[in-house]
Amino acid sequence: MLPIIALMLALALDLSAQRRVTPVVPLEPGTAPKKEKKEDFDRSRLVEKSDAQGNIILVDTVSGKEFVDSTLMKAPPKMEYPLLHEVIVGLNFWDGAMRVFGQKYGLADVWGEVSLHNRYFPYFAFGMGNCNDTPAGKNYTFKTPAAPYFKIGASYNFLYNSNPDYKLQMGLRYGFTTYKWNLEDVTVDEGYWGDPSHFSLMNQKHTAGYLEVTLGLKVQIIKQFSLGWHIVYHSILHETTNPNGQPMYIPGYGKRSSAITGNFSLIYTIPLSKKPTPIPDTL
Repeated sequence: MLPIIALMLALALDLSAQRRVTPVVPLEPGTAPKKEKKEDFDRSRLVEKSDAQGNIILVDTVSGKEFVDSTLMKAPPKMEYPLLHEVIVGLNFWDGAMRVFGQKYGLADVWGEVSLHNRYFPYFAFGMGNCNDTPAGKNYTFKTPAAPYFKIGASYNFLYNSNPDYKLQMGLRYGFTTYKWNLEDVTVDEGYWGDPSHFSLMNQKHTAGYLEVTLGLKVQIIKQFSLGWHIVYHSILHETTNPNGQPMYIPGYGKRSSAITGNFSLIYTIPLSKKPTPIPDTL
């Protein structure tokens, strides 16, 4: 009689232990976890590993199948800042500063961003550009009167749950401009016995659209004022075809011969809301 009672107690304890095991759901390779019928598995056969998102995956050492324990799923990062967090305006005077070092083109632009959760930043810019350049060793002068350009895009802040006074951002922007350009005092050498001749191409109309990929930093300097630096890779997407050749300068883009440029901005931040202040524990 005692052996039978002992056997029944052992079975009851074993079933109780199995009921306390956290249910897991089979995870097919390459698929997301799905809600399926809950079953009990012997955890003594399972080992843990982490996937690319940091979730705990259980692997059956006998069958090699993978399972996911929904109770161990890693929660998505919490947004520390509200949806409408800040409005940010800036003056980009990179081209103006470069003129001090001999650059012959570009003026400036003003731009604005809206901070969404301090993570996503829709972007818009309006600027003016011009050019008056006689390249060294060339036989012409290229001129563009002051012309407008526009940019629209967005950027992503990798430090979105950190202090918003400091940002590390990557952005994608589309720029567009329509303008006129002149090619003046083009000198054509007629050879040894002839005199050089001169001609000009005036009021050539041009339209261009281009793509920018940016990577930059924003750093607070005093109160609501900050400085921002960006490295910009850009590429022309579309432009007017001209039988006389393509212009060497595009407002907002720069010289077509350069794929890399930069931005340097003075920034002013208008707060829309503040990060909630934790309520201190009371005794």
